[in-house]
Amino acid sequence: MISYISTFKPIQPIKRWVFTTLISTILLSSFVLIFNYIIDPYNITQYNLLGIKYKFARDDRTEKINYFKTLKRFDTIMLGSSRVYTIDPHYIDKKIGGSTYNFGLGTATVEDLLGVLLFLERENKLPKNLFIGVDFYTFNPDLPYNSYFLRNKELNFLSYINYNENTFAKLFSIDAFRASIKTLNNHLFNKNKHSRFDSLGWAGYYEDYSKRNLKEELAFIEQESDKEIEKIYSSYRYEKLDTKRIDYFNRIKYICDKKHINLYLFNTPLHPILLNKLYSNKHTHKALDEFIMYLQHFNNFHNLYYDKRIYDNLKNFHGSTHTSSYAGKIIVDIVFGDNNE
Repeated sequence: MISYISTFKPIQPIKRWVFTTLISTILLSSFVLIFNYIIDPYNITQYNLLGIKYKFARDDRTEKINYFKTLKRFDTIMLGSSRVYTIDPHYIDKKIGGSTYNFGLGTATVEDLLGVLLFLERENKLPKNLFIGVDFYTFNPDLPYNSYFLRNKELNFLSYINYNENTFAKLFSIDAFRASIKTLNNHLFNKNKHSRFDSLGWAGYYEDYSKRNLKEELAFIEQESDKEIEKIYSSYRYEKLDTKRIDYFNRIKYICDKKHINLYLFNTPLHPILLNKLYSNKHTHKALDEFIMYLQHFNNFHNLYYDKRIYDNLKNFHGSTHTSSYAGKIIVDIVFGDNNE
């Protein structure tokens, strides 16, 4: 009996530790799930329990996909990376009529664009017009698939098989928890509340040019361009176009032809400092030429590199790779001209 007791007692603290850990894990997990459900940064549940107007999601793919499911069909859909964020869908409506949604996604590549189009097809919300800003880097064969694209089973057509959205999994995630904290902090403590995207997916605003110091910006852009070039040369050596991504883009054209969707394309402008450096290297110069030659096969493609309407005013650029909302209006004018259909 004495021997039995002596061997039994040391086990008790271990059992107590396991039990405490298990209970703590369950309570913490429950808190995260309930907290994310109440804040709902991705608008998954469609219940805004706290009446929060502006929500912030780290993953704009999940944010826009879930939000778009609650919207009607639009006449025009804009696709591209964050470089189309600042193109105002309201201005497109004034230009060609109808309704427009900006479906720009951060660091989007061709597979993202095709994924959105396939999603729209499944939702029976294909538009009359598809307006795509194509980035130079998006056909780089060394560029890996975006991790948010791979995790988003609504967009990832590479693994899409009758996917049913799992609300629990999306709410029970670190990304959702971080987004919830940021959303609640903005709701409670930020006097100048704002949203990353408006109701039409636009993330732009009209800048006060008088407050910009171009001399300081140019020094920063020079450094930023060097880093961009170094990244291209060291990590993603860009010498030719990716045939697989060309096939993806050809599928976009095929769907547009089949569904009678008007396809409008433009290459997103790069700051002249970066563009000149890309053209000064023989490898990226070749890739740029192939990039333009490929897009020129499309009827409504507009080559914006060195277009004077954009490049004559450096205030049309933000950094080395993004344009301002004023440049966005110029892009719309160039692509749609005086078309009032």
